[in-house]
Amino acid sequence: MQNFQPIEYHLTRDFSHKMNATFEFIKQNWKSLGKATLFIAGPPVLIAGLIMGSSFANMFTLGNINADPDAALQLFSSPMFWLQFCLAMILFLLSSVMSIATINNYVLLYEELRTNEIPTALVWERVRKTFWTYFGTTIYFFFTFIVLICIVAIPVGIMSALSPVLMVFVIWVLFIGVFYLMFSVSLTFIIRSYEGLGFFEAMARSFKLVKGKWWSTFGLILILYFIMGTISYIPMLPLYVIMGVSALHNVSADPSANPLEGMSTLTTILMGLYYMIQLLLSALPNVGIAFQYFNLVEMKEAKGLMSSIDSFGESPTAPQNDETY
Repeated sequence: MQNFQPIEYHLTRDFSHKMNATFEFIKQNWKSLGKATLFIAGPPVLIAGLIMGSSFANMFTLGNINADPDAALQLFSSPMFWLQFCLAMILFLLSSVMSIATINNYVLLYEELRTNEIPTALVWERVRKTFWTYFGTTIYFFFTFIVLICIVAIPVGIMSALSPVLMVFVIWVLFIGVFYLMFSVSLTFIIRSYEGLGFFEAMARSFKLVKGKWWSTFGLILILYFIMGTISYIPMLPLYVIMGVSALHNVSADPSANPLEGMSTLTTILMGLYYMIQLLLSALPNVGIAFQYFNLVEMKEAKGLMSSIDSFGESPTAPQNDETY
């Protein structure tokens, strides 16, 4: 691409410039990044989406007037239903780990190679080497969340014995605390990727960087996730139409009419498409988090500026090969 200009990471940016940098990065890299995401993280999320779509279609058909009143009980007590559900959750976990690993490794390769034409094979090689780091980070977060829930249950139980009003107050305080912590550690993945720190070290560094800039971090992530969620729901609109038809059918006087016959396949396809679009759009918040990380590092530590000062006045060396960057 003749007019390609690499985006500089190590700059301080205000809110609008971080948003612009995020969308500019997506604009430059949508083809290569999208291809890598689909090939690496796409298969598990597609299978999981189709499984969830099939399960949703089965539950959906229970609402028509010809359904057996005991059908819901039979469905939810079926071992196959729960086997499919557990398989879908495992695949969603796998795709989530591979998705963020793909996006973050692509972000790092973009800076290293200074190009937006990054081969999927190269991204996959990085993802394969760092998979267990991302998987371990996800598992650590899960168990940390479980520990927090257990800790929260103690004061809630004590307050509930004393006063319902105090219990509600404590629940709100703890909810706000967990909400604050969630965004304070939002840089953990990119810190582990870029700096190679351990999980707890990366969490502590995320706290340090976000401190004093929590609201800007919160606002950036919230808006990007809102955009992601809004666009990804577009394929679900036909499903809502089907649900409306179902509601009309349920009050129909003709019990032999069933407009939902043959809709199960459509529901499954739409759910699969929804999760695939959501996978692709997950690049928005993750790239935004990366730009927030570089912004905060530059703002608080000026690493990019110090690097420029250190190299100032040095005569450039002649490149030895095409890979010099």
